[in-house]
Amino acid sequence: MPDQPYVRYDAPAVFGPSLMPDISPASFAETSAIVFETTEDAARKLLPRFYELERPVITIYRLTYQGMNYLAGGEYREAVICVDASYNGPDETIKAPFGAVLWVDQVQALVSGRELLGSPKVHGRFPTEEVGPGSRSFEVYESDGYNINARLMRGEWSNLKELDAASLAKLNERIKITNTLGWKIIPSMDGPHDADYPTVIVMSWKFDQASYGEGRITFDTPDPQHAPVGSRIMRVLAGMPIKEYRTGLVARGTAVVERASTRRLAMPPGVV
Repeated sequence: MPDQPYVRYDAPAVFGPSLMPDISPASFAETSAIVFETTEDAARKLLPRFYELERPVITIYRLTYQGMNYLAGGEYREAVICVDASYNGPDETIKAPFGAVLWVDQVQALVSGRELLGSPKVHGRFPTEEVGPGSRSFEVYESDGYNINARLMRGEWSNLKELDAASLAKLNERIKITNTLGWKIIPSMDGPHDADYPTVIVMSWKFDQASYGEGRITFDTPDPQHAPVGSRIMRVLAGMPIKEYRTGLVARGTAVVERASTRRLAMPPGVV
């Protein structure tokens, strides 16, 4: 077993300390967001006990990261379901989205997100996005490469208009450092969980180009025979009322995964 208390180890730990770097810059990063307002009851169902609902607003992100150092310069894609939340700890308050579930198509990105950051990642397949004049669309599938190939969602943007230089500069000021609230949970063979606590996941972004437009999402509801992992997730997501769509975003530039800044949060007062 590891005997160096301040050196990080990843499984399989007997082969030495982790090779995961403290930061991972993406030489190219793209994010697209679909935003809608739902009911407070529906939004609260996506939050663990550590967090309070800030606004009943759901954001679906479709992301691509390229040139990742911990993947030998490789890339991966993600889809994230976030709810606007707040963490009210004993010494600090953080208002940030909570990532309720993330689909990712690269195993190492999945494992490191779950084990280290407290990011609830599951595997997904991402067909090539469809891009047209002022429009864009994506789909996410649950797939094992053999018999399972169930569509989980489809997102679409239309009437996309590129931001001018001044508006882009203002947007970049807001997204230089971004926080996402996490939940690190590792089950036990019996009794209480081996790990069960809140985290804050830190990234930095810089957009070279961004467009606003109309975003729309369709959540599918495959049964457990066709989506053994995602069926329970999709039932909840598809059950959320969509009261109103907000302005959508499509942007590209660079990003940095700031693992050294990601940290465990103290339990809020009164939460056990």
